[in-house]
Amino acid sequence: MQKIIYTIFATFLLTAACGQKTELQFQLNSGLFSFSGKSAENSSFINYSDQNKSGYTNNPYGSKSGLSFGVSGNIKRLTKNRLLFGTEIGFEILRSKTRITEISGYTGSTTYNYGANGQTFLNYYFLNLHPFIGYRIMAGNLPFDLTAGLDIGYCIDAKEKGKATATNGMLYETSVDRKTIKSDIRPRFQIATRYNKIGVFCGYSIGVTNYKPGYIGGTNECYARLLRFGLTYQLK
Repeated sequence: MQKIIYTIFATFLLTAACGQKTELQFQLNSGLFSFSGKSAENSSFINYSDQNKSGYTNNPYGSKSGLSFGVSGNIKRLTKNRLLFGTEIGFEILRSKTRITEISGYTGSTTYNYGANGQTFLNYYFLNLHPFIGYRIMAGNLPFDLTAGLDIGYCIDAKEKGKATATNGMLYETSVDRKTIKSDIRPRFQIATRYNKIGVFCGYSIGVTNYKPGYIGGTNECYARLLRFGLTYQLK
């Protein structure tokens, strides 16, 4: 994977000198983030300790999408042949979601189970680097940029935030550190267009990093997926 990253950067640097035009953009990002793989589930339950007044979601890796957001900026070179070479850097908060259907509790001497209604979000905080290549298609005065590249995400932190109301009328909440990875590599495909300085984009990223490394017992495969969309502003 490191060889691929080095090749992308080398290609960008070598072709930059041949570029006809340099463009600079600011972006407001949103998106739908979730997990795929055998360990991703759309529902789970909260394990709760009455003694410690705390709990955790049994499986917080939700296959349901949570709304994500971030900011970024990119620079790209457009050649005379309409080829694109560029890179983007930004900060993102990616959020997956799972439904909570049950509370499994322990009082210190006995256990209990109640049906529940709620949800858990798994929030990831990423610094993201996105080198890319692509091609520009003109439709009248509208440019459409088709690009492919890699999201190279450095994980700053990850936290589980859960909340559910049980059939006994009690509200149960969770707040747990869930950082299991240092980085994630995601192939990314994207289309973007703009009118004058204002534009829109939509892209899809598929992670190749397992978010449950070293887990013991059962099947532990969990990978990120992200449908990203947003607004752009042309600075140059």
